[in-house]
Amino acid sequence: MKSVASVLLAAALMAGCQNEGGGSNAALEARVKKLEETNAKYAEALDFLQKVYGQQKQAQQQQEREEPADDAVFAVDISNDIANHQVEGPNSATVTIVEAWDFA
Repeated sequence: MKSVASVLLAAALMAGCQNEGGGSNAALEARVKKLEETNAKYAEALDFLQKVYGQQKQAQQQQEREEPADDAVFAVDISNDIANHQVEGPNSATVTIVEAWDFA
């Protein structure tokens, strides 16, 4: 008896939904059509933006690969340049400090 009541309840609910949904199906179809038209309208612009984003991301990754590590240490050959630069202290100093500027 419970299963028959459940089936009747489900059938009544479905019938109610179909009766109410008759008008809403048309409304839903209209909304879907409007969304599809909007999507088609902006699809080309979205594709262009996706391409530009991809190019920028590749350029950023390339730049990151080319940048030295934060803890990188660079050697500077100053053996031939001592005569051309100001030197403080004896020429046989065990530590040489090189100052450089980049005004880029």
